[in-house]
Amino acid sequence: MSEKTNMPKYADFITRLLLLIVVVLNLSNPCFSQTIVKALPGFPGELPFKLETGYVENPANDPLLIWISGGPGCSTLRSFFYQIGPLTIEYPDTSKEIPDLHLNPYSWTKLANVIFLDTPTSGFSYAKSPETFRDSDTLLAKYTYQFLSKWLEKHSKFISNPLYITGLSYSGITIPLIVQEIFNGNEAENEPRMNIAGYIIGNP
Repeated sequence: MSEKTNMPKYADFITRLLLLIVVVLNLSNPCFSQTIVKALPGFPGELPFKLETGYVENPANDPLLIWISGGPGCSTLRSFFYQIGPLTIEYPDTSKEIPDLHLNPYSWTKLANVIFLDTPTSGFSYAKSPETFRDSDTLLAKYTYQFLSKWLEKHSKFISNPLYITGLSYSGITIPLIVQEIFNGNEAENEPRMNIAGYIIGNP
C-alpha cells in the first residue's frame, strides 16, 4: 500500500502528534505555556531525549539550530520524522492502528539542540489581530527574529551557544534574510545579542 493511501488512516495519529510537537510562532501575543513530552504513541517507554513543546513560552554547550522547512508553509513535522529529527515513522505493518516510532540513529539532535520552527505560521498556530495574517519573505524574517529573541529570553542558558539558521528548499530565500535580521539586531545592540555562527541551506 502506498504512503499516500496510508495517510488518511493515520490522520488522527498525525493530528495528535502535531498537537504535541510543532513549535508554533505566534506573531502578536505569545503565550508562554510549555510542556515536556516524555512519551509518544507508537514508541515503547519513555523517550530517551528531552522533547519540549508548546506555544512559545539538550546539552548546555551544543550549538542551537533553528530548522525551517520549504514550501513556503510546509510543516517541520516532515523534517522531524523523515529527515533530521530524533524519531522516524515505520509503515511495515499497515494493519496497525498506530505506526511504530523508532529512534533515528542519524538525528541532528545527537549533536545540537534543534528547534523545528513552522514559519510562516501553519498548523495549530493562531493570531489575535488581522495584521498578523499578512505575510511575505521579509516579514517572515522579522517574525523569526522576534521569535528567537523571545525564545532566548525564556531560555537564557542558550544565549551564548553558537546559533545556526538551517533549512531546505524555499528557505534558501528566507534564511539569508533571517541571518541579516540577526546581524542588524546585533549591530543595533538589541538584547538578547545572538551568537550567530552561520547558516546551512539544503537544496536551496
